[in-house]
Amino acid sequence: MKLKFIGTGSAFNTKLGNTSAYIKENNTLLLIDCGELTFDKILSLNLLSDVNEVHIAVTHTHPDHIGSLGSFIFYCYFIKKIKPIFHIAEGNFEDLIKLMGVTDKHCEFNTCVFGVADIYNLNIQLLFIPTNHVKELTSFGILFANLITNESAYYSGDSYEIPKSILYGLECGELNYLYQDTCKADYDGNVHLSLRKLTEIIPEELRERIFIMHTDEGFDFDKAKELGFNVAEI
Repeated sequence: MKLKFIGTGSAFNTKLGNTSAYIKENNTLLLIDCGELTFDKILSLNLLSDVNEVHIAVTHTHPDHIGSLGSFIFYCYFIKKIKPIFHIAEGNFEDLIKLMGVTDKHCEFNTCVFGVADIYNLNIQLLFIPTNHVKELTSFGILFANLITNESAYYSGDSYEIPKSILYGLECGELNYLYQDTCKADYDGNVHLSLRKLTEIIPEELRERIFIMHTDEGFDFDKAKELGFNVAEI
């Protein structure tokens, strides 16, 4: 199961856009994260054409991941006449989006029991997995599983680690693809995963299933590819 991308950059690497991914099938759109620049890209890519059902999942509440979420929800509701379904892993997301003026009228809030949500039109189940990013925010990675083909992919969000369960799934062949927040910056206390650390974690024979995303300015894409990794692209 491969994801498509709207943007692949870190918060300050705006030339690549805010990192955001999506799945679009059967007149249904699933949007993962919606940073400050994302809504404009959604319109320019015409992603809402032929869509009559919209689902939203977010990894955490930093601005480069939810900055234009309110505008996206309002556009779906008022212009496209679609009431999006916002899958929430924990309550703070709902509280924050309501501060933007979004109410139950504009969006259906689906609080995921045990972090699980099913999207039947896409034949996909989402599993929100707690991760470590910054101490101020709760952050999640998202595991996508196709309910028919059993293909799976993990989207890390922003995190300086890869959960043990995800690494195990990758090693035993149960996880098809890993989309990982990866940066050039490499220092103690980094809240993102450096390319050096990713290289130490992932054996060479597994790297063809890794897609690097959320890259910072000056990231060496050629080096990453030489090491055997893929790079997420729009």
